Amino acid sequence: MRKVLTSHPDSDAASVESFQASHPLALSSEHPLTTSALVDVNDKSWNHLYGAMIDGLGISPKNFQLIYPFTTWDWPVVPVGYTGAAQWDFCSTVPQFSATGEYTSAGTAFNDAYGQMLNVVSAATSDPKLKADIEQARNMLQLAVNNYDTIYRQATDAYHSETGGSNTPPFTEWLGTFGGRSWRAQLESADKNVQAQQDVYNQLLSEVTTPGLKDAQDRLRNQDYYTKLQDPALASFPAVPGYSLGMDATTWLNKVKAGTGGSSGSIGFANSQSEYDYKKTWAGGSASINKFFWSVNVGGSWERIDEFASDSSLKVDVSFKAWDQISIQASRWYNGAFVTGIQSGPFIRGYSPYGDSSTKAVWGPSGIMSVQKVGMLVCYKPSFSITVSDSTFKSFSEKWSVSAGLRIGPFSFSGGGGSSSSGWKADSATKTFTGESTAETALIMGANINLINPQ
Repeated sequence: MRKVLTSHPDSDAASVESFQASHPLALSSEHPLTTSALVDVNDKSWNHLYGAMIDGLGISPKNFQLIYPFTTWDWPVVPVGYTGAAQWDFCSTVPQFSATGEYTSAGTAFNDAYGQMLNVVSAATSDPKLKADIEQARNMLQLAVNNYDTIYRQATDAYHSETGGSNTPPFTEWLGTFGGRSWRAQLESADKNVQAQQDVYNQLLSEVTTPGLKDAQDRLRNQDYYTKLQDPALASFPAVPGYSLGMDATTWLNKVKAGTGGSSGSIGFANSQSEYDYKKTWAGGSASINKFFWSVNVGGSWERIDEFASDSSLKVDVSFKAWDQISIQASRWYNGAFVTGIQSGPFIRGYSPYGDSSTKAVWGPSGIMSVQKVGMLVCYKPSFSITVSDSTFKSFSEKWSVSAGLRIGPFSFSGGGGSSSSGWKADSATKTFTGESTAETALIMGANINLINPQ
């Protein structure tokens, strides 16, 4: 949760879910999903795309998450020791526990979840005074965290209200803008108190006997494993736990254009086909999707394409000039071996490994730590071919002729049916719409995840 600051314990680790709860069916304020029938049809389209990606690209449902909304991979190359806000937000954010999940840049950070987990590990000692001091220090830390989290939730509400859930600008970058500056000041002040209380708590851990706990806490606080935010408006922000990419966007695109990077690929599905079984996925299911699958840009505004969603004759193919999987790795502040070793605890009173009627879960879908983002799926120059019924072709042709873009799930195609230079075409003989994105940036279309201590 402390997206631009370091992590602390036991707060509401469901900022993504709380946002979805407050925006249950909205694509945008202009085009909401207002009926259960629309929701069902929309979810089916996302389901078909998920299955098509599994089958067409040969990726595994055991670690693949299809993500939305549209997210570009155009993060700048920065000096060693620095990270751009958009990159840090994406790499650090804990994925939603769903086969197809929403990405929000104001979501819970993995380093925060890790810190929360460390602070509910029982600090074993036979000294009654030390035990009492540790409990008092933990209580003071929790009070500071509660105050921070109240401010954080207010800040994210303000962020979503201002940006409409578009992730533009990313949350961390927004904190450096006029609208976010006051929230940044409040968060920094609250965090200083949290850090002070964390220091008191960590000092007491030097005498406990829980194996590895003190070392794990020290590594999490070790500034050698941190990175500074590169964005000028965030220059005074404290350093944040680092995450590294297997390759930056500029290098990847250069390799693709030189013919030495990525692989070509294609996927396809039809509205008439059976649904993919989400039970086969790492999440065992998928939450309902609050972004509409089919939309077209007309006059600068994105609109639903109801004809496509309901046309039983529709068939779609999406091809990529290149696609790839790019690794994401937490720096050495994260001790994965300790996390594995502490799977069964011990944890402080009120917590248990997977939760029950009287305790909160540490692991699992509702736990403090659930999943870790360890990679992302990216693509370049997607193209599409959509074949529809005669009635759908006729009803959509007018919008197609003036369109400035098309969205198919997470894929956003710039160009337009009305632009001869874009090469987009409508073939009345085959009832097919075709086109290719004119964008020169890469797109993030999915994530690879790692389940933390599955039951």
